[in-house]
Amino acid sequence: MKSEKIVIKTESLFSDDGTHRYNLRKEWDKSLPTATVISISPSELSNVSSDLTTQLITNNVEALGFGSFELLNLYSKVGVDVKKIKDPTGLWDETTDACIKASCDKTFKDEGGKIIFAWGKLADNNKKHGEREKQILSLLSIYFDKVYCIKDYGIRHFLHPLTPSVRNEWVLESWKDYRGYKTEELKAIDEREKKKLINTTL
Repeated sequence: MKSEKIVIKTESLFSDDGTHRYNLRKEWDKSLPTATVISISPSELSNVSSDLTTQLITNNVEALGFGSFELLNLYSKVGVDVKKIKDPTGLWDETTDACIKASCDKTFKDEGGKIIFAWGKLADNNKKHGEREKQILSLLSIYFDKVYCIKDYGIRHFLHPLTPSVRNEWVLESWKDYRGYKTEELKAIDEREKKKLINTTL
């Protein structure tokens, strides 16, 4: 008979009034590298109980060989369905960005550490979310050499952990490769639109 024991240490950082959760850290093997994962917004659950997004992040980060991760979000306000909000102003504060930067700084210095952008296509259909995304990208541009996003084995890139095709297995794609892919994708879309325009004017 063989017994295995693993202790998972969980710690959350909240604002004094408890309305913002800035950071959720889980650690089970401090000898292994850590990951900083940046998603959309925190649920009301933390530490003992976990929402599905956090469970999927834990499973996939462990499967990729990390011994811990820090989960942060574009928006730190607790328990908000961001996708239903047209104007997210007030859903983050200065501490939100300070904690994101501090976590990325630690992970960047960790030899095997990775920073994983996991908010998916949130900004595609909302200008305000797009502005928030640009703020974070500007804040973290110095770390891009260690930034990755999640893709699947098909043709889908920059996915959120809840996306069905990546729930059980993440494929990490470097942020620089994704941005290059995105540029080519946009060029292809432009060419298709030009052809449509030409055909409709003939």
